[in-house]
Amino acid sequence: MDINELKDIFGECELCQDKVCVKSKLYEVLEYIKNNYSFNVLKSITAVDLGSDVELLYRLFSTEDEENAVISIKVQNEADSVIDLFESARADENEIYDMFGIKFIGNEDLKRLYMPENWEGFPLRKDYVQDDTRLAWNDNSDNA
Repeated sequence: MDINELKDIFGECELCQDKVCVKSKLYEVLEYIKNNYSFNVLKSITAVDLGSDVELLYRLFSTEDEENAVISIKVQNEADSVIDLFESARADENEIYDMFGIKFIGNEDLKRLYMPENWEGFPLRKDYVQDDTRLAWNDNSDNA
């Protein structure tokens, strides 16, 4: 993958350590990479809470060239969904929504996967405050 070509086409792309960092146009960048560099598999999307932003890491694989690539973007509360580019993104987008609260624009089926629907907050955010009283249903001390 040619980082200079991506810079020429999309502007704010740079090589950061071992990943391509984009500031915007994530969907367009991923679509271009998929179509022009044969990265046809999305292995995973992961999220890291950096405090002020959440970094999303898209791990791609080319079955043709047997190469990996990582595309990164920092977001606050929302990002573009890529499920129409990679169907495998559906579960990762739901998990990131559930744990970090990132809304994926275009994913009409965002839902909690692990936490109850009425759960308040997003447990993997750094600003999340755990309220132990919500865990009382799991307290077996009365049965001892």
